[in-house]
Amino acid sequence: MKKITDRFSLGIISGLGGNLAKIAVEQVSNRKGFSKSNGYTTAAGIFLKKPDILSHYGKAVGIIADNMIAMGLGVTCVYWLTLMGKDRNFIKGAALGAAEWGVLYGIASRLGATSIFPVKPKDAIATFISHLAFGVTKMTIAVNLGDERLFKPKNFTMEIHEPQSLPKI
Repeated sequence: MKKITDRFSLGIISGLGGNLAKIAVEQVSNRKGFSKSNGYTTAAGIFLKKPDILSHYGKAVGIIADNMIAMGLGVTCVYWLTLMGKDRNFIKGAALGAAEWGVLYGIASRLGATSIFPVKPKDAIATFISHLAFGVTKMTIAVNLGDERLFKPKNFTMEIHEPQSLPKI
């Protein structure tokens, strides 16, 4: 199998993979009774009024919006890797996930970007942890599936036509 040579495609895949990890952490947190929050509810709150969020269509809007946001953040993650390099990707992923949580759930929510604000302290902690998982997972996916040449700043705008192969397992 060939490594991915397109930053946009790699970012979409990385973002969706990271979102699966985020959702898994949210589900565990919800099942344990620690939190009642999830990303799709917050994402739906960008577009809908609070009473409409839990309807069937509201949930659909939330799932679509949550995944679209994750894909966009996956693409930016790949560009960050190009600028910063892929060393220490665990720490960089956690830091990026924490920064995204702060901006999207903190600043943007405070400015009125979603109708799901304010949240309870346990919900804030749960979403912070889920965003750490999101950041680490999407960064790990990008590093492992992306062509090495994508992660060099001098190749920031380079198009790669001959992809590397993934190691055989």
